[in-house]
Amino acid sequence: MDIALLGVGHLGEAVLAGLIDSGLPPAQIWATALPADRAARLADAYGVEVGTDNPSAVADADVVIIAVPPVAVGPLLSAIGPSLSPDAVVVSLAAGVPLARLAERLPAGITAVRAMTNIAARARRAATALAAPEGTDLTEIEDLFDRIGVTVIAEESMMNLVTAVAGSGPAFLYYLADSMTNAAVDGGMDPVDARVLVDQMLLGACLHLQDSDEPPAALLERIATPGGTTEAALTSLDESNVDEAIRAAVAAAAQRGGELPGG
Repeated sequence: MDIALLGVGHLGEAVLAGLIDSGLPPAQIWATALPADRAARLADAYGVEVGTDNPSAVADADVVIIAVPPVAVGPLLSAIGPSLSPDAVVVSLAAGVPLARLAERLPAGITAVRAMTNIAARARRAATALAAPEGTDLTEIEDLFDRIGVTVIAEESMMNLVTAVAGSGPAFLYYLADSMTNAAVDGGMDPVDARVLVDQMLLGACLHLQDSDEPPAALLERIATPGGTTEAALTSLDESNVDEAIRAAVAAAAQRGGELPGG
């Protein structure tokens, strides 16, 4: 499978790094980035062909991954359309751009797929959801994204919500990490020690959550000993309506996904 990865910014580079780390041969990947000096740096860093000419990059590609902002998707698809192979699959990582809008800008017969992933692709820990027209065989695309994490198939109507949870979700965790680290430092802890402890705590808790068959609420109940420190912390969070705030944040991100230019 030959892959073109167009518009390698932060997310695109995370996907590129994860694919290379998964063992995908660099010779099977063509990428584009702007400006030219960034393209050169990416080529040196990952050993792949990186240029600035999108039509040239897709000429022999079986899968074309679009990693540009939503507003740039339409013009990009119009530019590469004539250069696509007849059996190419175009995968858009852009939030909020529906399949129908992708199809409008692609030649007849080209398969369009939406994918929402996140920057944990760099560590091959991404959460990715795929949506495609009914009847589309997503086996090869799912296998590709499984290289950088876990992949699920979703209805397109769920993609804005997926964007909020899986795409924006890492920011929620970083927000929590920042707050906890600052609280520890405010209490007198060394900043380096605070960072180490918070990072490892979050990693360990996430791995435990992933390995457990129990829902998060059950894990909360198990560690919240009556009258203990964890119960005191959870009571404070409840009194501050943190659960409600998180639900509102997810809803706000999902709503914005449907409002983005190009969506």
